[in-house]
Amino acid sequence: MTDHTCKNCGNRFNGKFCNQCGEKVYTDKDRSVVHFIEEGFHFLTHFDGNFFTTLKAIFIRPGQLSQDYAIGVRKKYFKPLSLFLILVVLYLLFPLFTGLNMDAKYYPNQAFFGHWADVKIKDFINAHPGMTMDEFRVLFAAKSEKTSKFMLLILLPICAVPLWLMGHRKRPYFFDSLIYSTEFNNVFLIVGFFIIPVVIKLLYYFDLVLSLSPMQFERWVGIIEYTILILYLRRGLIRVYGMKTSMVILTTIVFIVWHILTVFVLYKYLLFVTVFYQLH
Repeated sequence: MTDHTCKNCGNRFNGKFCNQCGEKVYTDKDRSVVHFIEEGFHFLTHFDGNFFTTLKAIFIRPGQLSQDYAIGVRKKYFKPLSLFLILVVLYLLFPLFTGLNMDAKYYPNQAFFGHWADVKIKDFINAHPGMTMDEFRVLFAAKSEKTSKFMLLILLPICAVPLWLMGHRKRPYFFDSLIYSTEFNNVFLIVGFFIIPVVIKLLYYFDLVLSLSPMQFERWVGIIEYTILILYLRRGLIRVYGMKTSMVILTTIVFIVWHILTVFVLYKYLLFVTVFYQLH
């Protein structure tokens, strides 16, 4: 068997792949147009297979992906974090509704930090003579549009905390709860940021619902979504943590309250602070 020197790390090895870094030994065939097309076709078919297998597992058997990941069955699935990032990018490219990225004018109405936000906004406007609230809203929106999407990543570790605290006897590793938190929040994004908005917009299109303000729209999306998520969470907790009925009920209540506070209070507060201090 021919010895090769890896062009990536300099390691000497036998075979088609470097045993040190995994770099492939390329031949004349690998430089052909046909091979280029074959690689693209392989990527698409492999991506589709794993992607749809993952979506099927998530929606047909809640918690199955997390359970399999915990025992080392991962090859057949699309990585949960990668799926989450893809959904965030899709939401960035095709925002079906404002969602968690609120207009600046709504921040003063927030229950926990609204007064503080109102003072900050007024101080900023006063420090810039001639600026109106509408101009501030435009400036704020330009900064928050992308920031709001990628800040959704904070949901994953924060939401894993109550899962680990209440299920650590069955799943002692925080990693396992982080995976289930990611699976749950993937469903949160798919249902709340894509499926429900599409359904509601179709109802609008066919004049089957009355006009709703952005805040009313968000409120109805939240009510419908969390009803679905409660049912989803119950099945997942049983499969991943092996919880009994009483513990499932308690954990569901604690986690849903925690998730709502994280999404509608902590996330929005951190988003406001992050965006506000980027303004000049």
